[in-house]
Amino acid sequence: GQPGYSDEEDEPQHGCEVEESNGEVKFLRGISEYGYDGSDFLSFNNSDRVWVAPVQAAEESKRKWDGVAILNQYTQGYLEKECVDWLTKFMEYGKESLRNHSPPDVHAFATKSVRDPKKLILTCLATGFYPKDMEMGLTWFRTSIADHLITSSGVRPNDDGTYQLRKSVEILEDDKADYYSYVTHSSFKKPVIIKWGNYICDW
Repeated sequence: GQPGYSDEEDEPQHGCEVEESNGEVKFLRGISEYGYDGSDFLSFNNSDRVWVAPVQAAEESKRKWDGVAILNQYTQGYLEKECVDWLTKFMEYGKESLRNHSPPDVHAFATKSVRDPKKLILTCLATGFYPKDMEMGLTWFRTSIADHLITSSGVRPNDDGTYQLRKSVEILEDDKADYYSYVTHSSFKKPVIIKWGNYICDW
């Protein structure tokens, strides 16, 4: 053949498009296409279970392939089930890989108390961590604040499979410089300690 010309069938393309909602993967459409010399030759209409010939030269192949019902059934089954199963496993692998190496982002912030204008609500938020086991504490002059004084969200799941935890305490505004929060997690080599004032310090 001449340069740039191939008399062989191009690499076929097979795939599926899905959407994930509430943890369930839903099939949207399948892709099964064959090219010839760089142009589309045949593609599979998954909804109608027939082959589509975009060019006249493909009409004969379309008739032959549509005449083999079991081929069309197999193609539809592959796209709607096997392809989705493989894609689901791939997506789970990606999430697991993310979660296995996911240290928390730690933030500390203060808001005015609604009940008393002289008081603040100090909050420590850790989010995006996996696994879910983690320890968070609030301290005053390095003395742990009693649990009954702390409001905790408990460890909650994020949409991406990681977790978050939020703890708050109400204090007098003038005392805020004396409070710290600390977070320990298996992804950290040492605890993260945050002084209210948004800078990190090591004890």
